[in-house]
Amino acid sequence: MDYFFQYIFNGLATLLAGSLALLVYLYSKRDRKIEATNIILNEIYTAEREIKNIKNNKIITDYSFILPSNHWDQYQHLFVKNFDPDEINKISDFFKACSLAEESIKLIKSYLIIAMDQKSRNIQDKILNLMGDNDYKTNYELKRDEILKVFHNENYFFMPNAPKEKLFDYLKNINELSVSPVGTKLKNIRNSKWYRIIV
Repeated sequence: MDYFFQYIFNGLATLLAGSLALLVYLYSKRDRKIEATNIILNEIYTAEREIKNIKNNKIITDYSFILPSNHWDQYQHLFVKNFDPDEINKISDFFKACSLAEESIKLIKSYLIIAMDQKSRNIQDKILNLMGDNDYKTNYELKRDEILKVFHNENYFFMPNAPKEKLFDYLKNINELSVSPVGTKLKNIRNSKWYRIIV
């Protein structure tokens, strides 16, 4: 009889251990999906906010960005059961368009750096030419200050129009994802009970 209870006890212990392992797996899967949803939603919110800023101000600065990081490709497999292929494509298209816009911003920033460098060189050339003038000692400081005042007060930097036009074309075609049905589904996944996320 003890032999029989020992088998039952071993079987129950194995069943309990397997159940606990399954629960740990399911909770970790849920946590991973919620974490991925939060990351993706934050990237969407950031991109939409920055797109609005750029569209409203029509200015690209050193601090301009749209999508500093893109985790959709890394996590999209977690959402295959939650979204149909059209919805997956809508999210993918949003992130692709934002990535293209981000590349345009990087190109524009590179032109800005080139323009600032050229402006610095021009200022230096003017000052060096001024030093070569015959009346260098008498009027140098006054003329130098005039040159610096003109250059420092001028905020314009030449920038080719093509990258900026391309950027605004990209931005024109990016629709808000967070307020769409797909965005609502993402928010619902983030706020769902654990048993709904797993299946």
